[in-house]
Amino acid sequence: MKITLPKIILVATLFTFIGGGVYLNLQEKASIDNSKIPQKLEEERGFQRWITNAKNKDILVEADEFRLLEENEIYNTRWMQVYSLDEPGRKEEFEANLEAHKNVDHVIFSPSDRIFLDYRNMARDRYAPNEVHLYGQKEDKILDARVLECVNGNNCYFDRAYFLDNDVFVVHEVSLADPANLCKPDETCAYTFKVHLVDLINNKRWIYESEEKPMEFTWAKREL
Repeated sequence: MKITLPKIILVATLFTFIGGGVYLNLQEKASIDNSKIPQKLEEERGFQRWITNAKNKDILVEADEFRLLEENEIYNTRWMQVYSLDEPGRKEEFEANLEAHKNVDHVIFSPSDRIFLDYRNMARDRYAPNEVHLYGQKEDKILDARVLECVNGNNCYFDRAYFLDNDVFVVHEVSLADPANLCKPDETCAYTFKVHLVDLINNKRWIYESEEKPMEFTWAKREL
């Protein structure tokens, strides 16, 4: 795929955004065990609620059992569109899109209310049920991107998401331990929980995975 100079410039611009109070300091992270969920995340109210809800549904999962599965970048010119707010009609379109997604289940907004994550388990616009859609404003740009995808749409599910600040968010995923297999609704199969920690400022995503849990798929798809 040919990447044009304007597209390179637009994507490069994302890497130069200066945000206040970035949640993760990568230099500080070098001195801790990166294989585990960061302590700041473990102590977050959203994460603690997720753990508590799992236990209330007889799913025994602990923060200590999660291990780093992979670390990668998130921005990809193939899956991201960048627009300028100065383009005719863009600001009005942007404001209308924000308003249309307010008070919608499985759509959550950043503290600034200028970015949202849509993780609904349904097809919408250009996005499939197993994809997370990020849409919002950074400086004078509008970002419209597919930021996450679980591998097997029939046996994976995003069940919770929350922002830690305007630039860092978390998405929880339930998926088959072996995505090559399919699990019928009445079968008990091995599932794992994944925690996606995404830092927009530093263009980073960390994926942490739990130990395997035996569950039926209908049970696994209950939101925690």
